[in-house]
Amino acid sequence: MNAGHILDALEQIDDQYILEARDRNPLAPVKKFLNLKHALVLAAVITALLSLCGFAAYKFGWFDPWLQKPSANPTETVRSAIESQIHKDYTSRVHVRKIIIDEDETARVAAMYTGSELAKERGWTDGYLADHFVVVWAEYDVVYDHTKTFLDDGYTQQYFYLIRDAESGQWTIVDNTSPNTGAAAPDT
Repeated sequence: MNAGHILDALEQIDDQYILEARDRNPLAPVKKFLNLKHALVLAAVITALLSLCGFAAYKFGWFDPWLQKPSANPTETVRSAIESQIHKDYTSRVHVRKIIIDEDETARVAAMYTGSELAKERGWTDGYLADHFVVVWAEYDVVYDHTKTFLDDGYTQQYFYLIRDAESGQWTIVDNTSPNTGAAAPDT
């Protein structure tokens, strides 16, 4: 038998039979299962990595929620948050120097929030902001254990943004600026 006879025989086979044979491949369901299995393993690995990154971010202070005691006095809420830093395992010492309500910054930031998408998203009407929003300025000293965190310590200046709950009258920190540790500490 030569090549010509083989080619003539192959031309006799209808394309339909070849397509059916391909579709009846007994390994096709196995390949689909393996692809699904790989996708599930990949999803599990990504979920685990995100969880570990979130834990690491919290542990190393990248995400550092304020431990605060809401109060009827916004400066006392900020004081409680700063002083509660001592309860974190990477904080060695905290000393509050000064905490005041900054009326000018309150007016400036409230004007920025007024009518904004963020205010709408948080359910803050313009009237609510006018009566229940305040900015507090704080100066404090903090010392961290640098074997447990990379955060800069020393003299720190920071703004805190607080909202008062209309029902309870308690002030709660909803946001803050990044700590400014580059300023020189005033003489006391």
